[in-house]
Amino acid sequence: MLGIRTDANKIAATGHVMRCMTIADEVKKLGKDVIFFVADEDSASFVKERGFIYKILGSSWDKPVDEINKLAELIKEHDVDTVLFDSYSFDAEYFEKLKAVCDSRFVYMDDLCDQKMPVDTIINYNIYANDLGYNEKYDEDVNLLLGPVYAPLRPQFSEVYEKKYNIPSNVLVCAGGGDVIDILFDILTGIESEPALKKVDFHVVIGSMSDNEKDLMRLAFCSDNIFIHRNVTEMAKLMSECDLAVSAGGTMLTELCCMKIPTIEFAIADNQLKNTSYYAEHGIMIGAGDIRESRQAVVGRIVRNTAELISDKKKLADMRAKMEGICDGSGAKRIAEAIC
Repeated sequence: MLGIRTDANKIAATGHVMRCMTIADEVKKLGKDVIFFVADEDSASFVKERGFIYKILGSSWDKPVDEINKLAELIKEHDVDTVLFDSYSFDAEYFEKLKAVCDSRFVYMDDLCDQKMPVDTIINYNIYANDLGYNEKYDEDVNLLLGPVYAPLRPQFSEVYEKKYNIPSNVLVCAGGGDVIDILFDILTGIESEPALKKVDFHVVIGSMSDNEKDLMRLAFCSDNIFIHRNVTEMAKLMSECDLAVSAGGTMLTELCCMKIPTIEFAIADNQLKNTSYYAEHGIMIGAGDIRESRQAVVGRIVRNTAELISDKKKLADMRAKMEGICDGSGAKRIAEAIC
């Protein structure tokens, strides 16, 4: 059996648990059972809704060292031979202590490469992963699954969507599952004040962890070109209907590459900085900066670049060309095969 230790809440957001559930689906296709281990009821609600077996540890998601003995007991009780860990809260000390009381193989979803983890497999599907020095840091007996080829996107992203590339008339806007810094309202307000964008429709994606839905709904109600999409399940289809995107960093950028949607991206957290910087420096996407440094400046860049891009066919075509081949949507299947 595969065990998965991850969490989701308004601070950690939903990305970790969502990608883990995608991997879990592929593991089950290979005939292996899956059980989730989560800190609390908030995290449990996601896996419960999808029908996965789960156990609540009753621990603190951001200080998991106290859960080690209970987790080890559950791993043994359910005959878990491999455990996938996905959270920034896990560190080398955590794994060392767990290894002392547990014989299972450990797989770690790592975005940073900031410390050497005592695990058996490392997964980093970010576009910059091969530049972080994993091969120098880890011995040959550690399995390294690196680069966007391992991006655990939902199966819908491996489907083929017919797409006609015209002057952008539909723009996707997203700031993550929780919009934790409440930036969508500022972005949309800026967009509404730009005359060049009056004839463009903006499709705003908000997740279940969002606290500002009412403000966004009021803004959309008073607008002719803002449309709110909540808890989107067919994200690939929605993306295929859009010509341009404005997005925070994270897995969403990989999904947009897979769909070849030209994107204006921005960072809202430290773990997004390498991702957003790489895409911008290589001309794959247009970087608007770190929203935490200056909301006004970043929102201004988003609005200005959106207005410029909608009429720049050459730039749009160049961005789509650079996205070609980065990700094919089959990463979760590759991960499942590797860890099983």
